[in-house]
Amino acid sequence: MDSPEMAEYFRSTAEDGFVGLTYYSSGARSFYTGDTPIRTPEDLRGLKIRVQDMRSQTDFLRELGAAPIVMAFGDTYTSLQTGLIDGAESNETVLTQSAHGEVAKSFSMTEHTRIPDMLVMSSDAWERLDAADQELVSEAARASTEEHKTMWAESIEQSVADAEEMGVEFVTDVDTDAFREATRPVVDRYAEEYPEVAELLSVIESARE
Repeated sequence: MDSPEMAEYFRSTAEDGFVGLTYYSSGARSFYTGDTPIRTPEDLRGLKIRVQDMRSQTDFLRELGAAPIVMAFGDTYTSLQTGLIDGAESNETVLTQSAHGEVAKSFSMTEHTRIPDMLVMSSDAWERLDAADQELVSEAARASTEEHKTMWAESIEQSVADAEEMGVEFVTDVDTDAFREATRPVVDRYAEEYPEVAELLSVIESARE
């Protein structure tokens, strides 16, 4: 995400009316359940998991053999408490900030999804800036991302400590490679269906190299 290739990609939407200035991490999403550790994709089979109303999430849950349950985030606590769902998926902060750690005692570090937030600016406003001011805005955006990384890491560390005091067990011996392989068919289907997904995957590969 910090590579020159991605910075160029952020600017590629100018003709669509906006440009990307920077990104902010919103963490890695992992599965948490009442008391069932999730170490491999097979552990999810048959479980009812709350997801956001996003096709990508429902598709990949089905690929893993789980039953995706789309519901409002505010209903997740009660649904976990009553057994309407077996689990949900998000980052560690939900355990304390939304008190899910009171009713979900197993948090498995699958880190199966990352959904970064983007800071964007209208193309019209961007074009009204001269080159020097564009560079200043870009530098400020990058600096804010670096500051956010530190603040986010501290937030996660505190959330984990607080959740452990609530009795949450963090499962770290997760086969993340197995999750990557199990969900690859969904990624491949999206790349075939949406040219922009294929383009993004190409940029990511280039940045990794």
